[in-house]
Amino acid sequence: MEKIGLKYGLLTAVALFAYFFLMKLVGLVHIVELRFLNGLILAVGVVLAIRGYKKMVSGNISYFKGLATGIITSVVASVVFSAFMVVYIKTAGQDLVEVLSAERYFGERIESTPGVVIFSVLLLEGVISGLMISFIAMQWFKQRQYKVPGAP
Repeated sequence: MEKIGLKYGLLTAVALFAYFFLMKLVGLVHIVELRFLNGLILAVGVVLAIRGYKKMVSGNISYFKGLATGIITSVVASVVFSAFMVVYIKTAGQDLVEVLSAERYFGERIESTPGVVIFSVLLLEGVISGLMISFIAMQWFKQRQYKVPGAP
């Protein structure tokens, strides 16, 4: 379960890097609404991880183990992508901090330091989205047949 979550979390983070660089190349990185696609990329990574875990256990997936696989995937992807963004902002993209902090996610304008912006906007958003996506995905992947223990 942990290996699958780690593997797909890293692959999802790579997909998030590629999407970010594509947006940077096209010049659309300042449009915050396009971060919605980050959620879709995360959803694909979580679903693929749960599906991979289901294949690994021959289709007999425990609800909580599948849920944990999705959560591990989303946490790994969010942490790796957020760490990458801190490095990127420290080296080349201070203007991105202004774009993210101007959105007022938490009421008043937050402190414009890269760590605070990345934690409060990207990491928190990624982990919470991943939790919801994992829960929704497990509604699909859970076992359809329930057996009463000791019944014939």
